[in-house]
Amino acid sequence: MYKYSTELKGSLEDLYISEITLPTNPLRSTNNIEELAESISRIGLLQPIVVRTNRSEGLEVVAGNRRLNACKSLGWKKIACHVVELDDRAAFEVSIIENVQRHTLNPIEEGIAFRKYVSEFGWGGISELAEKLSKSTSYICKRIKLTELPKDIVELISTFEISVSTGEELLPVADEKTQIMLKELVQRKHLSSRTVRNLVRKFATKNPHNDTILHFTSIIDYEKIHRIFDKIIISLKLLIKKLVTIIESVEDKWIFYDILMQHKHMLHQQIDLLIKEKRKYKKYARTLVR
Repeated sequence: MYKYSTELKGSLEDLYISEITLPTNPLRSTNNIEELAESISRIGLLQPIVVRTNRSEGLEVVAGNRRLNACKSLGWKKIACHVVELDDRAAFEVSIIENVQRHTLNPIEEGIAFRKYVSEFGWGGISELAEKLSKSTSYICKRIKLTELPKDIVELISTFEISVSTGEELLPVADEKTQIMLKELVQRKHLSSRTVRNLVRKFATKNPHNDTILHFTSIIDYEKIHRIFDKIIISLKLLIKKLVTIIESVEDKWIFYDILMQHKHMLHQQIDLLIKEKRKYKKYARTLVR
């Protein structure tokens, strides 16, 4: 049993599914419940849903609408319910808290729920909601701000095609076109949130001219080239290490020994050349962000 549910006063009952209606303000979509239904069919319903009595003396889901629909799809007639008496605000609070505790909401669903609570319904401030959820005010603020990003970015975050941390790095960018441009780069180049942070820091104050994309792409490409240089240099150093072991084993065979020593020297020269080329690329990359 989850912590918040155990603190609610009410009773546990097996109730007819046909008598229970979906919540007035659902936090999650009831689509794609096949996997959940299969799990319930296999191991049963591990957590009762929370329902409340409404003004028409009916029953309304507070938390667990997906579980309700999954059980309905399995042909169940009854479902285990925690029946409570709650007003609209308290019901919404319980729904948010239980879903956050169960980690069932994606970041955008969380943001929408937080925004409804704070702004649309005016039921409390950010600090109050943060305390109820045992989250920081920064966490609440960032989740709400994620919902204000361009629609296609919001969709990618909700489906985890773009990470939450990457989405948060796009928040300081005031220009929507620049946000979209960065999103496309993230998808095309598979950028880390750290790389996005560096790019935002360097270009957030610039106007999104057409050549800005070329700047971004050039910097990213050169960062990848640097990583390639590092991999090659490391590989050559490991090869030298193996070669040294072989050389030590043939010290008494001077002809073969001399040949291997020459190759070892050539490998060292190659490493030196690669390091010089890497420095040139690094110097050139710096000119792109001036």
